Amino acid sequence: PCLWQLKVAHALLKGDQDVLCIAGTGMGKTLGCWIPLLFHINNIQLIVTPLNLLGKQNALSLAKASIQAIAINAETAS
Repeated sequence: PCLWQLKVAHALLKGDQDVLCIAGTGMGKTLGCWIPLLFHINNIQLIVTPLNLLGKQNALSLAKASIQAIAINAETAS
């Protein structure tokens, strides 16, 4: 991970109220959110994505790493 991704992860792990990360497309913003999942395996983390496909891709990638995830959208909200 890059330094800025570690700073995002650190802020999330500290429990900062609001964490905002702005980076370009394909820069790896999601990694900063995934790193804390490795430290708090029993916690729930909500990641809002602008696209349904991105949510599905994140859920599939996390499942490959044995981390439970679900993409909640109009198809799965029931």
